[in-house]
This record gives sequence, structure tokens and C-alpha cells, in this order.
Amino acid sequence: MDRAAIWHFMERFVEMASGAATVFTLAVADRCGLLAVLADGIPRTRQEVAEAGDLDPRYTEEILHQLTAAAVLEYDPATENFSLTPERAAVIADDTSPYSMAGWLDMLPTAAVVVDEVAEAARRGGGVPPGAYPDRMVTGIDRANSPGMRILLARRWLPAMPAVVAKLEAGARVADVGCGSGTAVLTMAQAYPNSTVFGYDLDPRAIEVAKSRAEGHDNARFEERSIEEIPLDPGFDLITSFDVIHDLAQPLQALQRIRQALAPDGVFLMMEPAVEPRLEDNRHAGAALQYGVSLLYCMTQSLAQGGAGLGAAWGPVAAEELCREAGFGSFRRLEIDNPFSAFFEVRP
Repeated sequence: MDRAAIWHFMERFVEMASGAATVFTLAVADRCGLLAVLADGIPRTRQEVAEAGDLDPRYTEEILHQLTAAAVLEYDPATENFSLTPERAAVIADDTSPYSMAGWLDMLPTAAVVVDEVAEAARRGGGVPPGAYPDRMVTGIDRANSPGMRILLARRWLPAMPAVVAKLEAGARVADVGCGSGTAVLTMAQAYPNSTVFGYDLDPRAIEVAKSRAEGHDNARFEERSIEEIPLDPGFDLITSFDVIHDLAQPLQALQRIRQALAPDGVFLMMEPAVEPRLEDNRHAGAALQYGVSLLYCMTQSLAQGGAGLGAAWGPVAAEELCREAGFGSFRRLEIDNPFSAFFEVRP
């Protein structure tokens, strides 16, 4: 046995475990308000942080020390001040930032709650149903997707299809399937006031949140429906789905329904995680994160419903094959630069 290789992997494991511990510490700092205190970038002592956030001093100290050791916070030994740089704040402490990944501070700890259940499913088959996850999973998904959606959907993603934008500006009938808490629907409704945008989701918790946000958007509608129940007549000019299809129990049937619900010249915009078709090309941190969240949420909740269990890392080749099996005639990857997501224009 190669002892050098053992020590090398031990070092890697410590890095992995440290990353997990840091994510959980960040989740605590997010939920208790400590990150909000540091978001302005002003250096503060541990006492000043505790007082500003009305926090317990001992917990404040431990959180600050862990985040300093993990190189999340800056620390000045001369003044004993802690601070968060603007660049790091944009990622973990600002939900309005297009770079925000704060939703993962909800999703990953929530997913960890079901580790025992996932392990049992790995032995016996089946999965963990959606209802087994705390409401914070819905919150986390919304926090993870909403910042980029609000800023980029109408500015960059849809403009990759100029003909579609022209329809939206003139007045189109639009549906967002698996709409969650409604960010995409409300963004499109605001950007294209002549269009009517419908949001459909099977989760009553998400629809309730979406409806509460819809005030002032008269051209936005939300309904609790599965994708297989979306209306067929009149057809939609645009149907969108954002990180939805791979989660479904019956993705083929859902795609067939989307195909049927489109107008003859309609377009389906499908966003899915950006992964490579071959495993050997996915040996990096981004793909590891996708596989991990797939195991702990995407795949297992689909399998729990007797579904396909595609998983988050199903990739563009499988996506095109399934769309063509559902009856679509055209499948094109849009030239949108995004490290996390791939966008596909799918036509009848």
C-alpha cells in the first residue's frame, strides 16, 4: 500500500470535510443574521458583530473563527476586526446578486436531513418522497434560482431567441411549468406586459408563495397543476421549464404534454444543469455538486414516486433523445454563457 497516496487522499478528505463544515457554519451564520451584519464590508470586532446582530457572544466568536479559518472572512490581528469582502458578499450574503449561491445554504443542510432515508433506498430501492423534505428546501431552490432569473431571464436568456422576444413584446401566451415560487413568471410578466404568463406547479406550498408575490402583476396567473394537466387549448407561444424536467417522475409524459400544449409555431425553452455527456469529462467540483444534490434530492424524490430518476446530471445528449422521443422535431442548444446551466430551444 502506498502511504504517500494515503496521506494525499487524507488531505483531500480533510478539505472535503472542511468544506462541508463551512457550508453548515455559513448556514448558521445566514439564518442567525451574522452574514447580514458583515454584508456591508465594514470591519468589526467580534463584540461589535454580536451587538450589531443581537447575537450571543460565544456563538458569534466560534462562527467568526471558523469562517476565518476557512478563508471566508478577512481578519486583521492588529485590530481584531473581521470583515467580508464585497466579492464574497455577492456570493453568500446578497440575495439580489446575480452571483448569489445563498440558496445552497438552505438546500444542502436540508438535503442532509434525509441521508439515512437515502441510504435505506440505496439498499432496498425506492426513494425519499418530496413531502419528506422540510419547507426550507422550497425556500432554498427559490433562493438559488431567483437572483439570476430576475436579472438574466429577460436580458440575456430570452434574447438568445429574437423571434420569441418579438412575440412576447407583441403579446404572447406563455406557461412556466414547475414554476415553483413564481420568479420566472413574474419576471416575464413584468418585462412583457402585453403577454399573459401562467405558472403551473404541483406543490401547493410553492403556489401559495407565488400567489402572494403576484400582486400588481395583472398578466400573471398561478395554478396548482401537474405538467400533465396543463391546458392544451389555446396553445402556448412559449413554454419554459427551469431545472424541472430531470426532477419529474414521468419526464417523457411531461414532455409529450408540453409538445401538445404548444402552438404550431411555439417554442419550449428548457434549462437544465450544464454537465458533459461523458463521466470522464465531469471530474470537477461543479459536476460533483450536481451528482451530490441529485442523489440527495433530484433522483431520489423521482424514484420515490416510481419515476425515471433521471437525476440532475442527465446531460444534453439524454435530454435531446427524450425530447425527440416525445415528438419534438428540433432541438438546439442556445449560445448562453453560463457555468451552471444549459439552455435548449425545442420546437415541434
